[in-house]
Amino acid sequence: MPNKKIGRLLIANRGAIVGRIARTCRQMGIVTIGVYSEADKESAYLNDVDEAYFLGPAAASQSYLSHQAILAVANKAGADALHPGYGFLAENAEFAQLVMESGLIWVGPPVEAMRQMGTKKEAKYLVGSLGLPLIPGAELNMDEKSATQVAKKVGFPLLIKASAGGGGKGMRLVENPEQFSEAWSGAARESLQAFGDSTLLVEKYF
Repeated sequence: MPNKKIGRLLIANRGAIVGRIARTCRQMGIVTIGVYSEADKESAYLNDVDEAYFLGPAAASQSYLSHQAILAVANKAGADALHPGYGFLAENAEFAQLVMESGLIWVGPPVEAMRQMGTKKEAKYLVGSLGLPLIPGAELNMDEKSATQVAKKVGFPLLIKASAGGGGKGMRLVENPEQFSEAWSGAARESLQAFGDSTLLVEKYF
């Protein structure tokens, strides 16, 4: 993050994390700008920010995961910096790059670090390239039948994880092959809704 004074910070998230960031900013004399979807227009966290702007429909893909919608609000509100909070676009290197290219300060990790560690697939690749041991696993960016075969090769019990995710979203413990289909489809839906990416991976569960 460049050594430039922040005057107006847009918090591109919802819920409790917005309040925590806003309270810290208030102590620093920074004006906070919140955003809300149709589903959050009455949410308590909006009372914590100095200004609040409508972001879009209830679906996260059209609001909290929409690069275009968030940057449009940042421009409209006159923000000079953006804090992603956690979840949603917080680990999305492409979004971070767009934020900086639009002239805003990105309050987060360097883009290159995010590219290397932003998804579990990329993080595992980096760790493996350093010769460090990895938990056996594989990516599941495929159809259900192929994914089931991959899972059987990894072995049960196993964990299904959202490659782009965190905080337990898109994660399922699968004890046996009979549970896999339902867990796989549920994790994919949850991952897509929360992170805009349905890519999954499996890891052996010990």
